[in-house]
Amino acid sequence: MTEENKNDEILLSKEEVFDVLQFAQAMYNTNYNILTPDLLNQRIKDISYDPLSPTAANITSALNNAKNSEEQLRSYIEFFEILSMPLKRIFSYMASHLAFDLQYTVKNVMEDKEYVSDKFLKDKNILYEYFDKFDYRLFFRNISKQLLRNEVCVVVPREDKETIVLQELPLSYCKITARGRRAPLISFNFYYFMQPGVDINLYPNFFKRKYAELFSGQSTIQTYNPSLPPELRGLSEYNFWVDLPPSEGWVFKLDTSLMTAVPYFSAMLPLLINDQTMIALQKNINMAAASKILFGEVPLRKDDKGASVADMAALSPIQLGQFMALAKSAVGDAIKVSAAPLENMQAFSFEGDMDVLSKWIQTSMSMSGMDTALLYSMQTKANLVDSQLSFESDSKIMEQQLYPQFSAFLDYWINIRTSKYKYRFRLEGNDYYLNRTQRFDRAMKMSDKGIVLPQMFSSAIGLLPQEFERMLQESRATNFVDKLTPIISGFQMSGKDGDKEGRPEESDSELGESGAQTRETGSNEAKKLK
Repeated sequence: MTEENKNDEILLSKEEVFDVLQFAQAMYNTNYNILTPDLLNQRIKDISYDPLSPTAANITSALNNAKNSEEQLRSYIEFFEILSMPLKRIFSYMASHLAFDLQYTVKNVMEDKEYVSDKFLKDKNILYEYFDKFDYRLFFRNISKQLLRNEVCVVVPREDKETIVLQELPLSYCKITARGRRAPLISFNFYYFMQPGVDINLYPNFFKRKYAELFSGQSTIQTYNPSLPPELRGLSEYNFWVDLPPSEGWVFKLDTSLMTAVPYFSAMLPLLINDQTMIALQKNINMAAASKILFGEVPLRKDDKGASVADMAALSPIQLGQFMALAKSAVGDAIKVSAAPLENMQAFSFEGDMDVLSKWIQTSMSMSGMDTALLYSMQTKANLVDSQLSFESDSKIMEQQLYPQFSAFLDYWINIRTSKYKYRFRLEGNDYYLNRTQRFDRAMKMSDKGIVLPQMFSSAIGLLPQEFERMLQESRATNFVDKLTPIISGFQMSGKDGDKEGRPEESDSELGESGAQTRETGSNEAKKLK
């Protein structure tokens, strides 16, 4: 047989490969307790967390080839989240911006009377039931944090009678293979379910059905067809890779302009790798500043005047060593008095810079592109106006990137449940108190003009539309308003000592820099007391 024929020879057919895999699966499932709490715990940790300790050379190499080093960069970021409290603080800070306040509209209502029709009320109840079962704020906030770590998060919804949860898929077994209308589309490696500690019964029926087809040799799919419509992607497979439809694997990505999964804060890695060096340097500086060195001159022999002898020192090296050991033992943790046969003894100390590490941390955090005054306490007081602008700027990064994706997720999953009426969802706002105040004031001003939009009020105060509606219904049903004490209007009240004088107090958002400083120092209040 020629060398060329040897290279072209097929060693194992597809059926033989399946036979080997089936044998291995049967052997492990039969002879070993493959599902144990320890294995399950290890696998659930591996799904989205795999930190790896890098060197400076590793980081440089990965950043120089970021397109092909996505997994390494994710592992490095996860490692430094453990080691660097400032980085952990940045993740928490960015993920906590979003308020996830919800509003919705119905897209296909043609006449007013439809809003009270049985079909509309039925679909509305489906909507309310979905949000009663799905704590979307909890899961969306967790996803936001995962996106800051890993850039990508892949989830599949699971539902029972009481709750809806979002189950993560392991990133190392997922590949983005297409852009979808609502979100990127992925392919999933079903070899994941061959690992010890992975129970496929913990995954939706689609995964169990495809797994049975792949590993039983019953799959009838012969070609890989990635151009199928999104809902039919489950019919396309290549070896153990299966294209997932949106209903079985939803992809969230922090930056959807690129399909590479490079973590957002990868640019901070060259600085983070030096954190431990700077900590050690600051420790050495502090130790040097806390230490003193004693110097003294060894006296000469005075009784050998005018003569040159081999050793003019008054002390021999052995004697000097013994006296120095005595002096060293005397100057220990506490200050003691000791005598040493040396002349002109002096103590020298080192002045240390106690801010080396502090300046380094500020430099590292400034590389994140955020205002360090919001993340790291400094002696210089942050300017109120600048802090507000910085917070809003950081919030916009998250809002503009993630709110459209989360809204698209809700559009898809609720509209496949309703029978006739289709909804469009919008998420808005951040958790900064001025943002809520501004949105509430806007809703009040519109209501003064006769434009009353209940969802603007529910969103501004952080309630779901159905929560707001149910509270109003309960208040009306229990005649709560009748139990309130009437409030006397201002023109009926007489002025008394202590009443506020002058023009109405402005909100923090309307203050300028000088006004904010005046309020913070309380100078106006001090004038009233004089």
